[in-house]
Amino acid sequence: MGKLKLNHFALDDNFHLIAIHSSSEIFKIAFEINKRLKVSLKRIEDISYKNKKAYHSIYKYESIKYDSKIFLFSNKSAMEENQISQGLLFQGLSQLSFILSEFPKSEYFLKIEQGEFDIPRLINNLKMCSAILSCYKVEIKNKKSKYNLIFE
Repeated sequence: MGKLKLNHFALDDNFHLIAIHSSSEIFKIAFEINKRLKVSLKRIEDISYKNKKAYHSIYKYESIKYDSKIFLFSNKSAMEENQISQGLLFQGLSQLSFILSEFPKSEYFLKIEQGEFDIPRLINNLKMCSAILSCYKVEIKNKKSKYNLIFE
């Protein structure tokens, strides 16, 4: 899959962000969200950063009717670092990379841009998904983290 470079042109605060805790893979969560919310999240190019060799999976749904976009993305990604060692034990080490480092325990996030949504009702619907252990709305105060959420 190709790389999607993050743009840092404009910072838009008109979005809602929901943290999702789950032990399931992202495609299972996307499938359940599609069924529960009657949307069509589709996988797009992975998110990558210039200075890191980390790739984060991302799914997108765009509603023309409601003039909104929904992104489901993985917060964690394993970065492989090649280290020279004497033995074979630690040749390929991996380190975790986070899009939102202030939420290291959240595996996934749902970002909702624009549109009018009843967020408490949406969260209740998400909690009914069997693949989602818990979810809640979060606020981002760190400007760098807000830049990390610009996907297009």
